Amino acid sequence: HQYDLILTMEPRHVQDILKIAPEARGKTFLLGKWQGDQKIPDPYRQQRPAFEHVYQLVQQGVASWAKHL
Repeated sequence: HQYDLILTMEPRHVQDILKIAPEARGKTFLLGKWQGDQKIPDPYRQQRPAFEHVYQLVQQGVASWAKHL
């Protein structure tokens, strides 16, 4: 497998990926890394405001990563 960067929403996702692909260590991070390793919650079965909040967190995470790449 070839990848330069894997971004996840939750710390558990990082752990799961590293179990499957230990070689991804150092390439797998939280999307919210630059916001203090912020976890981005799953809005499944939540009301619209929860989805809007998560959307904002994702936008912030992507913008922060773009600045650091």
